[in-house]
Amino acid sequence: MNLGLGPVRMTRGMALLRVALVGCGLISEAHARAYAGHHDRARITVCFDTDLSRAAERADAIGARVASSYEEVLTDPEVDSIELCTPPHLHTDQVIAALEAGKHVSCQKPLARTLGECDAMIEAAERSGRVLFYAEMYRTMGVAVRAREVVESGRIGKLVGIQATYAHWQGGPYLDTPWRYNPKVAGGGQLLDGGIHHIALMRLVGGDVEAASCFTNRIRPELGGDDTATVILRFAEGHLGTLMSTQAAGTWFPGPGFVAFGTEGILTIGGPYGGLVVHHDDLPDRREVLISERADAFGEMVGHFLDVVLDGVPSRATAQTGREDLRTVLAAYRSADEGRSVLLSELP
Repeated sequence: MNLGLGPVRMTRGMALLRVALVGCGLISEAHARAYAGHHDRARITVCFDTDLSRAAERADAIGARVASSYEEVLTDPEVDSIELCTPPHLHTDQVIAALEAGKHVSCQKPLARTLGECDAMIEAAERSGRVLFYAEMYRTMGVAVRAREVVESGRIGKLVGIQATYAHWQGGPYLDTPWRYNPKVAGGGQLLDGGIHHIALMRLVGGDVEAASCFTNRIRPELGGDDTATVILRFAEGHLGTLMSTQAAGTWFPGPGFVAFGTEGILTIGGPYGGLVVHHDDLPDRREVLISERADAFGEMVGHFLDVVLDGVPSRATAQTGREDLRTVLAAYRSADEGRSVLLSELP
């Protein structure tokens, strides 16, 4: 059995993973491009979307064929895995059906809208023995994994706190995907749609979260739910964290999107100094660039998924991880609603 928590090897003895791309909206382009970068290990062979013309357009661009229904995808013996890029309210039923059909699944974040939905998917993965992968690129990108290693090595001393910023103006073609702004479909507002990326990164580096406090705001009436949130986290090991998350800022935040503060130094991701940088008074120029530029995060995510499925590598993006990211966001939303700090243990 497999919960998506550990290694699983391909049982069909295939050198090439045959993938169905389900959901051919905006984000599917990045996923398709990522698979093209791993063409020696996997191919998208089938595309499906409830808008068949959109599926055909994506299929034509990558040389795949079009399925006329999700059921056709599930019964196709030449599909080994599903790359699921559909809205969150569809995830649970689609994931469970795919696992029961014997397919591996990579499910776009957020994993689901509720913890119960997550649990149903995790249980289905356990029954099926197939991989359920949480497609959250901030769990698998090289700068994030290295950042965790640097913190764990003690290079910046004892971790004091973490600061993350997700700030930009959500617009352009994203405004043409109205489900994103319907909390009943998406499960929440921008904190769940975009801010969860940085929640994932904060948890990757900082560890388990014990409590969350949050204030939310809605500045742009065209966006449903919250478009701005400030979250304060207390981690199980005692350090603190803050997240400024907004889709109402006039441009992308130009500074480091992630900072880890330690008693002996500071670590930053992004901003003017490089992809991953350690700052310390004893270093030349008081800093050392560990990674100069960030790689393609979607390419790294797909590569890790293939490592898990084809080579049995332990997963850094498990379904349980997706559940815990969601639990942190839901605790933050409860805090905003009730005006108090919320322990994560209060959620199932």
